[in-house]
Amino acid sequence: MKAHEALLSRFSKTSLTAIYYKHIHFTMSTGVDGIIANDKYDIKSEVDLIFKKVFNGSYKFSKYKEKLISKGAKKNPRVISIPTVRDRIVLKALHLTLQDIYPECSKTLIPQLMLDDIKSQVKNHKYNSFIKIDIKEFYPSLSHSLLEEQLSVKIKTKALRLLIKSAITNPTGSHESKKGVPQGLSISNILAEIYLKELDCKFNDNDENTYNRYVDDVLVLSTSSWPKTLLDNIINEFNKLDLECHPYDDIGSKTKMDKLNKEFDFLGYYIKSRRLTIKKESTLRLEKSLAKIINSHKYIASAKPSITKYKLDLRITGCIFENKRRGWLFYYSQMEDDTILFKLDHTVKKLLKQAGLDKIITPKKFVKAFYECSRNKLNNHKYIVNFDGYSNSEKRYLLGQFMDQDKIKTLDDNTVNSLFSKRVKHLVKDLEEDIRDNS
Repeated sequence: MKAHEALLSRFSKTSLTAIYYKHIHFTMSTGVDGIIANDKYDIKSEVDLIFKKVFNGSYKFSKYKEKLISKGAKKNPRVISIPTVRDRIVLKALHLTLQDIYPECSKTLIPQLMLDDIKSQVKNHKYNSFIKIDIKEFYPSLSHSLLEEQLSVKIKTKALRLLIKSAITNPTGSHESKKGVPQGLSISNILAEIYLKELDCKFNDNDENTYNRYVDDVLVLSTSSWPKTLLDNIINEFNKLDLECHPYDDIGSKTKMDKLNKEFDFLGYYIKSRRLTIKKESTLRLEKSLAKIINSHKYIASAKPSITKYKLDLRITGCIFENKRRGWLFYYSQMEDDTILFKLDHTVKKLLKQAGLDKIITPKKFVKAFYECSRNKLNNHKYIVNFDGYSNSEKRYLLGQFMDQDKIKTLDDNTVNSLFSKRVKHLVKDLEEDIRDNS
């Protein structure tokens, strides 16, 4: 779709209103103005203002609220930018506009599908070696001028270019944005994909090697026994885009090259003897979250075993929500070492016994859930929760586990849907913590 047509379509008043109710209304985050999306939000006047200012080129984003996420000891925290409700409507409309213009960049390959390809690649014995490249400070390093140059090829509409520029140069907290794309915005991923589109195409189109990139992590398998020239070429191409890779020669560097019979990790997986297993750190992170659920039971006054079991089962099986498969087990669905699953089930059993809950709670099993999550269709299965298929009565029942049931009976269906969505988003957010920082 042409840029002007996409802009008119996505920034119509009808589209902006629909975006709010589909993507923003049920979320809890607030920007610098402290305003929350809810039934009291004056969406009509906000849409009128957005429509007017976007098309006359005067729309200004409020300063993004800063959120810092720890990356561990001796590392600078990741800076997340949180927009206001109004700006989130604009950014989501902008995201959908970019998807219309760049459909080839709109669907970043999710890790599970990429790892399915990698699992096949490492078993192909025509490949003798691997290259693993890690890009330093990826999002903060994207050049505004180079990005604008890429966008100008397809986007001739001045109002759209101004809006994108305003979004990426808008400050987060006290930090000026002279370079990079703010993390946490709905447009961040697709802009990064557009930025690297030509580079990715260049190295994908080759029979002598594979090329897999997920955000700032690159894995290449080569027919060469020592592909140093290829490694240098890829790093040089990233350098041309103002992106610096971790140097190959440094001790302990995240950029590596070796024979395929050597062990290495990628996206939280551990590849050993051409098979995919899981990094020990990833398993330990999950075990800590399981222990937290079980141990917190005894510190909560009048704790309900049904709620503890519900949270524990959800952590074990994951779930389906908003047409996405969520959770630790879905992320690691490509692993080829089921001994890890038996150990996790044993850990849960031991933790429940230590907490005195083994006679009260019978949890679901990692082993069974793993084989169930490999099914293509999960909408008719009860072992793994599909929140998308919940009826109104099921939504009310779930809310009744966390709220007063008599209160739930007095609520209309719209209010129930709103509370249900917010509750599930909170539960899903906890699931995502288990698979964060898998690079």
